[in-house]
Amino acid sequence: MRTRTYGLTLLACFCLLLFGLASVQLVGGGRYYELGLKNTIRLIPEEPYRGRILDRNQEVIVDNILSFDAVMIPQEVSDKDRVLRRLADILSMDVDEIAARYERGYLNPFTPVVIAEGVSKSVAIRLEEERLEMPGVAVELNSRRLYPFGTTAAHVIGYLGEIDRGRITRLKEYGYDIKDKVGYGGIEERLDIYMRGQKGGRQIEVDNRGRQVRLLGYKPPVPGEDVTLTIDLELQQIADGLLNGRKGAVVVMDVRTGEILVLSSAPAFDPNVFVDRRDRRAMNHYLTSEDAPLFNRAIRGQSPPGSVFKIVTAAAAMRENKKFTPAASFVCHGQMKIGNRFFKCWSTHGTQDFYAAMAHSCDIYFYELGLMAGPDQLTHTAKEFGLSEPTGIDLPREASGFIPSRIWKRLTRFEGWYDGDTANFSIGQGFVLTTPLQLARMMAVVANGGYLPTPHVTKAVAGREVPAAAAKPVRISREHLERIRTSLRFPVSQENGTARMLNIAGLDICAKTGTAQVYGEESHGWVAGFFPFKNPRYAFCVFLENAGSGSYAVILARDLFREAQKRGKMS
Repeated sequence: MRTRTYGLTLLACFCLLLFGLASVQLVGGGRYYELGLKNTIRLIPEEPYRGRILDRNQEVIVDNILSFDAVMIPQEVSDKDRVLRRLADILSMDVDEIAARYERGYLNPFTPVVIAEGVSKSVAIRLEEERLEMPGVAVELNSRRLYPFGTTAAHVIGYLGEIDRGRITRLKEYGYDIKDKVGYGGIEERLDIYMRGQKGGRQIEVDNRGRQVRLLGYKPPVPGEDVTLTIDLELQQIADGLLNGRKGAVVVMDVRTGEILVLSSAPAFDPNVFVDRRDRRAMNHYLTSEDAPLFNRAIRGQSPPGSVFKIVTAAAAMRENKKFTPAASFVCHGQMKIGNRFFKCWSTHGTQDFYAAMAHSCDIYFYELGLMAGPDQLTHTAKEFGLSEPTGIDLPREASGFIPSRIWKRLTRFEGWYDGDTANFSIGQGFVLTTPLQLARMMAVVANGGYLPTPHVTKAVAGREVPAAAAKPVRISREHLERIRTSLRFPVSQENGTARMLNIAGLDICAKTGTAQVYGEESHGWVAGFFPFKNPRYAFCVFLENAGSGSYAVILARDLFREAQKRGKMS
């Protein structure tokens, strides 16, 4: 009896299952087949509001503005040729150019294709008024990146552009996709992941032709985070203005924390050109010009430092010869025979002690110190000052510079090291290459008593302070650094000092000039230093490419600090 009951129950369940399957297949099968064949769910992404960039005083350097964009929605366009001709008339564009943009931007029938970005308000109103005559044409309100100060701090900021294939491959797993706008260079690239925000979008149902049937859901985009820089916009504008028309760089940094107040490189570029993309001539100029306006000379430009390197030579000699004192003197006759060759000084200085030699930038004196130290000590001391390696600044693609060694020359050039190499090494010529930022940091080490700060331009992200990396102590005696620090006041304070134009009342600047010879071209001009002499706060470096003399760099530095002082800065 029990077995029979179980059998009947199973049979009843089986019959119900068959009935349900028959109902689905025979009654609703056609409907479900049609839905599966014709309909699917698609996501139309919506870009977030990108985070702004502010200076240390909360002045907005980079912002976003509302942009009126003329778009075409393919599924709504009935007569494409007529619509293209009408659009060409309203937008004052060539029909073929509009057609080409439509073809390039087409993804699917329901995704709007941007024909013109940032159209004027009057054009936007006209498009809306004539919308009935142009089915499929609409005006979309989007946000657009704005660089209100043009070329100011362009190399620190970078620019925004459409993602390339290389970045899509590398960043796809982080949510980046084709047609995304990403940062190129500067903070726009370095902190892109924070500023870009999170995409939102509409979830829609479409038919077999890709046409929208209904809206299923909406997820609002999450705005990106604002970034605060250590840059002082007002000082940056002064430096950029003084560099305008020249090739070079200016760096001003805090000697204790490594905060960068000014990081200027010239020639510069206007990031708005890459956002607007209508000025093809300007874009091509930036990308192909021999002046390399996209090249950040402050952190990537590698050049011989000339006499600014004499700071390293002095420290190396003091480390190698413990008996050396600033009273030690040598006689400058204008030239000195080393090996079979005469090495010249730029003048004839007579008897010079350490302080006088630093004031006059006497090459003969530093040839003697370089030979006293030897090439190995010069190499080791230069690296103690952070040369021959990136400083670690939070900007992309920093150069490392180069400091030679005897082993390097033997392995790469298959030559021995000669005293003449040491002589060139000791005055920052020969194989030595440095960046302006590296020399500013070297001056910070002298100013702060022996600590290598990590330069940085990011102060806060989304209002949260970004902690600075701890400064690293260098293995150079504080006594030796104090001697060098004292000596750097002489080029400014002495009547015949090479940096005497920097003797600005109230600032007590310490500095060293450099004129670096370049084969077949005019010499580079350098000046680097720190101030004030007591309790130093700022280190700086000014570099002018092919200026002919370091005096031109001194003049620029003088004009920068006088103007800064006038405006109540750096006092």
